[in-house]
Amino acid sequence: MYRLLVVDDEDDIRDIIRSTLEAEDYAIDEAANGREALVQVERNPPDAIILDVMMPVMDGIDVCSRIRANPYTAKIPIMFLTALDDPEAVVRGLDAGGDDYLVKPFDPMVLPARVRALLRRGPGGGLDPNANSVTVGVLTIYQHRPEAEIGDITVDLTPIEHRLLHTLALNAGRPISPEYLLRDVWEYPPYTGSPNLVHVAVRRLRAKLEREASAEDLVLNVRGQGYMVPEA
Repeated sequence: MYRLLVVDDEDDIRDIIRSTLEAEDYAIDEAANGREALVQVERNPPDAIILDVMMPVMDGIDVCSRIRANPYTAKIPIMFLTALDDPEAVVRGLDAGGDDYLVKPFDPMVLPARVRALLRRGPGGGLDPNANSVTVGVLTIYQHRPEAEIGDITVDLTPIEHRLLHTLALNAGRPISPEYLLRDVWEYPPYTGSPNLVHVAVRRLRAKLEREASAEDLVLNVRGQGYMVPEA
């Protein structure tokens, strides 16, 4: 059974989330503020986190950033669930390391689907441990390991970065649209999901590859078409 941590300062919201997800056979832990959430995560890391943004003591953006900065918790899948729906808020959440962003009020039918997709993107979730690697030029990425080899340098990736780069590598030389990536990487139904999820994730992935492996041109922006890993 998967165990989820729900972090929200409103009791009624936590009650709704808990009842919705317990009906899907998830075990639910709760935290009423960011500091309490960090204590729980460090003591007993959950399989995934559902995180509000606007909370007392410590907001969700800070919580997410601290979880990502800790190597023991950095790869826990995180979904923001918040009333903030403007593009700037979405970008802030994803820049902090969030994997998905769902706006309140949420559809009780949608939340379990987004959680299932979030867990499949978690470490090893939905991946074939016997799958072969994909190699494009200096890049090698393994389906079952959340990392990339670029020449003789190994770069650790978050689950979403791993799935994003793996999809682009499988389609090397072909621009992939944000809409396709939302369906394939984030598992959104057609014509749903925010392109901001893709734009921010690609930007963070590029910055990491450039910072840690000096790979400046590994993921290209093809104007009007999407993103591409160039063929060797």
